[in-house]
Amino acid sequence: MPDTKKRQGDVLTAIVESYVETAEPVGSRHVARRLAFSSATIRNVMADLEEMGLITHPHTSAGRIPTDKGYRYYIDSLMHLKTVSGQIARSVQEEYALAMRSLEDLMETTSHLMAGLTNCVGLTLMSEYDKLYLDGTSHIVEQPEFHDFKKLYLILKCLDEKRDLLDILRHDYKDERLCIHIGRESGSQDLNDCSIVTRGYKRKGRVSGRVGVIGPKRMVYERVIPTVEFLADTLTEILNTFEG
Repeated sequence: MPDTKKRQGDVLTAIVESYVETAEPVGSRHVARRLAFSSATIRNVMADLEEMGLITHPHTSAGRIPTDKGYRYYIDSLMHLKTVSGQIARSVQEEYALAMRSLEDLMETTSHLMAGLTNCVGLTLMSEYDKLYLDGTSHIVEQPEFHDFKKLYLILKCLDEKRDLLDILRHDYKDERLCIHIGRESGSQDLNDCSIVTRGYKRKGRVSGRVGVIGPKRMVYERVIPTVEFLADTLTEILNTFEG
């Protein structure tokens, strides 16, 4: 049984990582080459994963893609987080040093940094004023899964109106910890094809808002999550001494 579970985890990881990289459904031959198993073995494991609701296959393809449940299992049980490099940390500090004029500058800079570092839409909620700052909407337009005009319209409308996003962030507001909403977990139909990753930040010891990203479910979680946490911690450090 342990070998079976490990093999299922290896195959799911291969499918998630390949789909994140290519945006194309992943076939058994590709996984077999990557893991050095036979195609027949991989097909059997993929059938098990599909029965478990962790992967599915689009009608137009024999390949498989992760489901919301599959992404959730990958994030919670299989993923290995990357670290934020020293070079990125230094560039972030330099950007913030230029944004010390006002609280609004800090919020806008945080969203801008988040978007640039993750290739997703960066967001910062300043709860005290119930204000949401967004940056990098073009990153959504660039994603191949949003070339479907109807999907793109719904997401851009949601970003423009901000109502659903504010509801989600307000719900998470008092919890400083990392929150990840994958697809339907957000409760907003317009965001069924997106994931939202946020973390709380503090000012003077109290949770003051949330920072994070919104992007395709096919985001590079192992890099996005450490980036969100790093910027939340950095913003907290700055706000502890900020007098603006």
